[in-house]
Amino acid sequence: MNMLLVNDVYELFGQRYRILWRDQKTAYWIDIDADNALPQLIELSVLVERLADEVMRCIDDPFEPFILNPTKQSQWAKDIQSKAWEMVEQHVANEPAIYERTPRGKMIQVMAQKHGTTKALIYRKLREYWQRGKSPNALYPDTSNKGSPNKAKNITDKKRGRPRKVALGTGVNITPEIEKVFRTVIKSHYQTEDENTVRYVYRRALFLLGFDSTRKNNEEQLAEAPTYEQFYYFLQKEITDAEKIKKRLGEIVYQKDYRPVLGSSTAGAMGPGSLYQIDATIGDVYLIDEETRSVIVGRPVIYIVIDVFSRMITGVHVGLEGPSWVSAMFALANTMFDKVRYCASYGITISHDEWPVVGKPEAILGDKGELIGTTVEVLSEALFINILNTPSFRADWKGIVEQQFRTLQTNFKPFVEGYVEGTTIKKRGGSDYRLDAELTLRDITRIIINCVIIYNTTHAMNYYDTDNDIPPDLPLIPLALWNWGIQNRTGKLRGVNEELAAVNLMPHKEASITEYGLYLFGCYYSAPIAIKEEWFVRIKGRSGKVLIAYDPHNAETIYFRPNGKYDKFIPFELTERSRAFRGRTFWDVWRMQAGQTKTHAKSKLTKLNGELARDKKIEEIVEEARSKNKNMSHLPKSQRTANIRENKKNEIDINRARSGLMPTKTRAETKPVQKDNVVYLSGEKPQDYSVPSMLDTIYGEDDGN
Repeated sequence: MNMLLVNDVYELFGQRYRILWRDQKTAYWIDIDADNALPQLIELSVLVERLADEVMRCIDDPFEPFILNPTKQSQWAKDIQSKAWEMVEQHVANEPAIYERTPRGKMIQVMAQKHGTTKALIYRKLREYWQRGKSPNALYPDTSNKGSPNKAKNITDKKRGRPRKVALGTGVNITPEIEKVFRTVIKSHYQTEDENTVRYVYRRALFLLGFDSTRKNNEEQLAEAPTYEQFYYFLQKEITDAEKIKKRLGEIVYQKDYRPVLGSSTAGAMGPGSLYQIDATIGDVYLIDEETRSVIVGRPVIYIVIDVFSRMITGVHVGLEGPSWVSAMFALANTMFDKVRYCASYGITISHDEWPVVGKPEAILGDKGELIGTTVEVLSEALFINILNTPSFRADWKGIVEQQFRTLQTNFKPFVEGYVEGTTIKKRGGSDYRLDAELTLRDITRIIINCVIIYNTTHAMNYYDTDNDIPPDLPLIPLALWNWGIQNRTGKLRGVNEELAAVNLMPHKEASITEYGLYLFGCYYSAPIAIKEEWFVRIKGRSGKVLIAYDPHNAETIYFRPNGKYDKFIPFELTERSRAFRGRTFWDVWRMQAGQTKTHAKSKLTKLNGELARDKKIEEIVEEARSKNKNMSHLPKSQRTANIRENKKNEIDINRARSGLMPTKTRAETKPVQKDNVVYLSGEKPQDYSVPSMLDTIYGEDDGN
């Protein structure tokens, strides 16, 4: 049985017991905390059952440090231990009889008579021996509770400490009232980010204690005040160095600059591809455009991915977009894809052996930012890559990759203009750094690629913390460590389909299924398989969303992700409805849509302003008409509504004379016929055969109502 070993300590129902002796069936143990404890017999089967039920558990030995480190003991303590061991040495080995009541009583009587001492002392020494671990060292006197330099002394009227020989006065003991004042000023003036000196805080304490420089005889009274040394001693005892830093400099500074550094990044990586670190920095050089080579386009964003085990730079990306998942995507893709083809795209020829990194890692460590979100979850699930993130304000956890930024940029600093010194953009007494820019984005990328290759193949790392299985004659160079790790360590680098990896590295978003196609960012997309399977048929109530991947650099194509039904990603192309976005990037799409949104917003304001002007003009016309109208309220309704048809025809005649298609100044002036001068012989008005009015055609005959 491997459990229940002698000297093991177990906890049962809040009490702690030590196993003193055991055989195949029974055991003796003792309560290590009780002042009057004696060994107890117990069945092993009972203990095994309690362990199985998890009501009893094995714990660390609380006396182990005391037993294993009896160093710097005084001669007094050594004498006590020696005499105690001399008393019990002959009988403690008589097991298990010493644990049984009757035999033990006879042995203790013999020991007391032989050494001229009491049975009570013998019992106490045996109890110490058993409770503290059955070692002669257990009989050293325990002075841990006998007072210490950091424990308060009893306060009396007599001044403690060395008497003064030069300073005036006798001084004062630090009472609880004075301690309360000390704690107040320490909290309000010392444990703050103001970084006040200790002497200033001490003076504030004196002020609160009533010592005022403006008061008469204050100097004589200061002779009886608490001294600076007393205050400083209290301060050191009250708060630790770590607490001082956290309160005065902040938790972030403490974690970054003062925390213990006990681990090793390399120790967490089993071999090449086990863990990558990724980070970005803003390049310390200004660039110009590729086309005209005259326009300043800003500073590049440099992404580096590095293998923790070998320190090999496994991927790099240089762009102008700010740190984001889109930029990180290119760096991660670079780690998985063929480096020979990548370098050739920049006119650099290398062999596969110079940069033999192709495949996906087991885990990637980044900071909170790029490696958080839905896209990262898709990457992790689809490619089986474990995504890790450092805690907030703990970029030092990625110290390996952080260090390489300084190394890379230092390499090309002496050779380029437009390099930024410090945090300013202007040399002291000189010209603006930006005006010295001479490299394009492609130029700086080629420089960094060459720096990466030289670093990977030649950089000797004397600081590298090697494991015991790494040969001492192995050069501590990234490429050498990488090749050795691939051959001798567990292989963590795995192959990957480049197209599938590219789709899974792209940003992901849900696209809506509409009657016009998949809708994403204001664009519509379609694919033959979607038309064949009638995704876009107009059926009332049909709607839905699908997860797609998109390349921000190409708005013409999006990619439907594989799922349970489809085992491959499906490209969807822009439809004719969205033909305006062909040949564009998604940044172009977003910029155009932002411009359209701005135009629409301006148009809405223009429309609203026109509606307000229209309302005002209508109101003016109505008011003018009202001012011209005669008051007809005294006329009866029947009189006002009579002869509407006749009134309408008269108004039409008058309006005909005023109207015409030709402008008035070119139209011949005609005088209206004075019909009222005609006398009809029959006494009735003859039928009118003139051309009908267009108003009659439009409105028809009025019924007079």
